[in-house]
Amino acid sequence: MGSIEKFEITYLSIFSIIDKIDIGEIALPDIQRPFIWDTTKVRDLVDSLYNGLPIGSIILWELYKPQSFKQININNKKEPFLLVIDGQQRLTSLYSIIKNKEIMSKDIKKIKIKIAFNPFIEKFEVSNPIIEKDKEWISDISEIFFNTSFQFIEKFKERFENDIDKIIFERIEKVLKILDYSLSIIKLKSNLDPEEVSEIFIRINSKGKPLNESDFILTLLSVYSPEEREKIENFCRESYKPAYNNKISPFNLLNINPTPSNLVRTITSFSFKRGRLKYAFLMLQGRDLEKKELTEDFRNKSLEDFRNGVEFVLDLKNWHNYVKIIYSAGFVNQNLISSKINFFITYSLYLIGKKDYRLEDKFLERLIKKWFIFSQLTQRYTGSPETVIEDDLKNIINLNSIEDYFYKTFEKYLTNDFWEITLLENLRTSSSNQFAFVTYIASLINEDLKVLFSDIKLKDYLNPLIKTKKKIIELHHIYPKNYLKKLGYYNKKDINQVANLIYIEYKDNIKVFGDKEPSIIWPNLLEEFYKNNIESVFYSYDLPNNFWELPYEEFLDYRRKLMAQRIRKFFESI
Repeated sequence: MGSIEKFEITYLSIFSIIDKIDIGEIALPDIQRPFIWDTTKVRDLVDSLYNGLPIGSIILWELYKPQSFKQININNKKEPFLLVIDGQQRLTSLYSIIKNKEIMSKDIKKIKIKIAFNPFIEKFEVSNPIIEKDKEWISDISEIFFNTSFQFIEKFKERFENDIDKIIFERIEKVLKILDYSLSIIKLKSNLDPEEVSEIFIRINSKGKPLNESDFILTLLSVYSPEEREKIENFCRESYKPAYNNKISPFNLLNINPTPSNLVRTITSFSFKRGRLKYAFLMLQGRDLEKKELTEDFRNKSLEDFRNGVEFVLDLKNWHNYVKIIYSAGFVNQNLISSKINFFITYSLYLIGKKDYRLEDKFLERLIKKWFIFSQLTQRYTGSPETVIEDDLKNIINLNSIEDYFYKTFEKYLTNDFWEITLLENLRTSSSNQFAFVTYIASLINEDLKVLFSDIKLKDYLNPLIKTKKKIIELHHIYPKNYLKKLGYYNKKDINQVANLIYIEYKDNIKVFGDKEPSIIWPNLLEEFYKNNIESVFYSYDLPNNFWELPYEEFLDYRRKLMAQRIRKFFESI
């Protein structure tokens, strides 16, 4: 077939193409990923249209028989005539703005894009609360498209009591004229089959900002096994919704929401024992990596292995058992998990231990807890995660024992130097989200500790699904900020060291702490709340005895050592 038979070029106004999207005549094929543009790109797109600049062609596929599709208008289920092969991000953005409607984001959430326009300076910006309060700004240009230009301009005049220059109205009209912008449409012929269109899609998206390997795998699934892609995306979507009517869903204790890419990584690691997604992509195409040949039989075998992996990874019993393991280790909130990649790679290792090595449940639970803590503390899967997971899986296979490999790895990396030098340096930070500090918080939760001066357990306060008196609990400075400023500490990184932070419930803490010396504040507070049990407070919260007598730097060094010892004990006790 010659190239001339594969496509034709036509032109449509933005008004026409958005209208066709709204009534469901134009939709997305399943090979398309969800909307992923950030709002600054949408702003730049609108600015280009306003100034008459080119924004590239749109590629559509003409249908003559039904295909799997997703509507951009999420409220329309009509079967389309055309599918978007290239231009999804541009068309989805424009649809949300022009029709003033929600769209589905990459996190499977409904979002509404809001772009603001200032006609006085002819500038577009992403809308924000400050812009919304400024009368010179139109905080959401959807209002211009949603009303007639006359209605909108009349309302806009009222902000300035009709004292406004005519050129301002002309600029507002110019925004509305975006609807007349003529888009170049490349229409792929209906006689192309899904496999040919998939190949075109991959070629297009290999240029500019490329798809990653997980996107390519999802594309292949759309062609060869669309039901598996649908299962993956449904799992992600359902993870946002609490279970109801005794129906189990992926919604979970940690309130952690997987993306399709997260699940593809887990499925690949479990099914193929591969860390590099490009290998899985080649295998799903039919390439035998050992024999270096491409066959349909090998593709079918790889697809079958992947399907089996989907069933096991998405099994809700497996999923919730794994989540409970991480939760019970003290990581009760996704904010305590410094790396989502670590979470989902460890999930694949849990499934390998369960399915391939048939480890006893309680033993496997302890093993996975230790690996998760270890990999978070060492940031094992940051930098080049695919190389590391590839090596991990290869070594597990070579040893024929996940247990032996784990313990050899612990011995190699968790040396005394790590615990006594590296970890202390990692705790020398002012970031309360830093991996060593959040692991320290998990270690406190693991011991079922209460918030200081409170009967509320730290576990319950940080649990995203439990509502507590959050306004009176906070990470508070042990040596008050204003006191430290009096001593000459003005750098926030010095004042906000995590070793100077502790969770406290104390209603009048601002009045009590102020700029007073720790030696004035703490002895009285501890006496008031803990009376004869003050020694236990020092131990439970990793505070040096009579810490208020120490110079600030000495206090920080001492407390970091106590925090590091707590983390080590946490790991070794599991």
